[in-house]
Amino acid sequence: MTENKKIRVIKRYANRKLYDTTESRYVTLDEIAALVKDGQDVHILDNRTGDDLTEVTLAQILFEEQKKQKTRMPLSLLKDLISTSGESITEFLQRKVAHPVQTFKEEAERRVDGIRKLGESTVEDTARQVKEFFTATQHSLDEIQKKIDDRIQGVLSAMPAVRGQLAALRQRIDELEARIKPTEEKAEKEEDTVD
Repeated sequence: MTENKKIRVIKRYANRKLYDTTESRYVTLDEIAALVKDGQDVHILDNRTGDDLTEVTLAQILFEEQKKQKTRMPLSLLKDLISTSGESITEFLQRKVAHPVQTFKEEAERRVDGIRKLGESTVEDTARQVKEFFTATQHSLDEIQKKIDDRIQGVLSAMPAVRGQLAALRQRIDELEARIKPTEEKAEKEEDTVD
């Protein structure tokens, strides 16, 4: 990353050759374009005068790349560039490109913040609703458990009475069987004598 931040000096000679002082070799406009696309900070200096030719060279690269493209720059943009001859290209780009891009960027950031805030409030609302749901569900479960406990307590408390009732019923059945037994035996004897 430190390599990308280092200024790469390229000298332009009178014969229009470009010499990369970092790699100690001649380079082409396409290679300079690749360096710029890779994020290199490139400065092109006139070898004889030391004048900064970076803007002119980059404009030349744009021109060369534009010739290779099937789609061209909009004619209206080119006319605007020529008609503002008193204005520098930097000022022109600031007015025509940078300002609208900055406005678009600010609007996008505002919308993203709005969506983020909406998302946060939605998450908070959803969390609150889920908590309320679980609280209500827990309350309902507690009520059901209390009713079940009360019923079981009722059954358990009635058990001694039921046991007493069962014992009384068993005793009554035994008494009835004792009364029926002599009658059954008598009926069996009579059947045996008839046969």
